[in-house]
Amino acid sequence: MKKRWWVAVLFLMVAVVIGGCYVWLRMHPPMEVGVVASNESGTSVLVEVTNHGFRDAKVTGVTVNNDEAPEEVKMQVSNLLRGYTVTDGPGDPLPEGISFENVGDVKIKAGPTNSEQLASLDDGTATKEDMIYAVNVFHDEKVHRVLIEYEYLGMTYRDSVQSDF
Repeated sequence: MKKRWWVAVLFLMVAVVIGGCYVWLRMHPPMEVGVVASNESGTSVLVEVTNHGFRDAKVTGVTVNNDEAPEEVKMQVSNLLRGYTVTDGPGDPLPEGISFENVGDVKIKAGPTNSEQLASLDDGTATKEDMIYAVNVFHDEKVHRVLIEYEYLGMTYRDSVQSDF
């Protein structure tokens, strides 16, 4: 009888821990999403994505304005010292050290928050190994809102940003 009681208590404790982790992850999303820049016409928008979780994250979908599919979406991969560049299209040349990748092919590495990255730039401790990522949205009309869907630890999150400056 005592053994059954201990098994039940152990099972309950595991359920509470797993449930607590799930609730905590839902309340504290692992990625920061924010508009960095756009071109003059607003048809090309660069949205920085920073993963401050424990594991890699992956962008699984991007829509614009009223849930429209953009003309094209690319992930801009760079390092903290190089920064980002705004282009009018994915065919435009990029500076050395910056590349466009297919969104589904890029795993966003876990790392510091956006404010921690900026602090490392300010105090001179940033290196070329500090990778940064941005979703580049190219659309045929002005982009007012970008919705980014991403996956982390098997859970799907959605985050949207306004791009009107």
